[in-house]
Amino acid sequence: MEIQKLNWAGIRLTTHHKTILIDAVEDFSYYKPVLGDAVDALLEFSDHIQADYILFTHLHLDHFDKGVIRKCLKKDGKLIVYKGLESIVKKLIQDIEIIVLDLDETFTENNITFKPVFAMDGVGEIQSSWIVDDGKTKIFHGGDTIWHNQFWKLGKENPNIDYAFLPVNGVVVNFEIIGLEYSPVPASLNLKEAFAAARLLHAKKLVPIHYGLFAHYKCYIPKVFDEQDLKNISAETGQAYMILKDGAVIVES
Repeated sequence: MEIQKLNWAGIRLTTHHKTILIDAVEDFSYYKPVLGDAVDALLEFSDHIQADYILFTHLHLDHFDKGVIRKCLKKDGKLIVYKGLESIVKKLIQDIEIIVLDLDETFTENNITFKPVFAMDGVGEIQSSWIVDDGKTKIFHGGDTIWHNQFWKLGKENPNIDYAFLPVNGVVVNFEIIGLEYSPVPASLNLKEAFAAARLLHAKKLVPIHYGLFAHYKCYIPKVFDEQDLKNISAETGQAYMILKDGAVIVES
């Protein structure tokens, strides 16, 4: 399996001559009033990536990009959707083959298995995490989940996870501009929670996602950390990690 880090929470998986996109987003402009401008140049990928499968954890537009689906999904490609989002997605996306899965239900094709599992969104929206397994490498993608009490169960029921892609920015959001009351409680995993979650998932490595690219002084306030924080919490939890820059690729034999 080849794994490429895309923008923000996005990743591209290539295995068995198939390409999979998860939470792949190029256009963040709609959220500019609350996220601010990207602090680094965004990776442009939709002109050269053609996907056999596209997945997303939830419908926030920093995780779900209709433009990417239109440009990147092959004519015979499949959109794989958590059942809780089925009715909304079918209104948004037409003329595409959709595979609908309930939590813990699996779909296997081309020796690749897809499975949505429990997640909890920070502002109460419907969300799942995803497990993708090609028989040699298994990844867990946590979107922008918050801490919840199912990580223990997920770790027991889904052994041999190689990489856990988990949010780490512990962001406090103030989305009164879109009708949500302010809360000081983080709306995604913070760094220590992500390390703990990866440990409970028995993942060989945590790969931090959903951090560093966006901040807004009033609406979107992430928890800032540095390399020493990563080293300290890794030592404290006993959980290994890998930093993957946007555009960087790792190859699992």
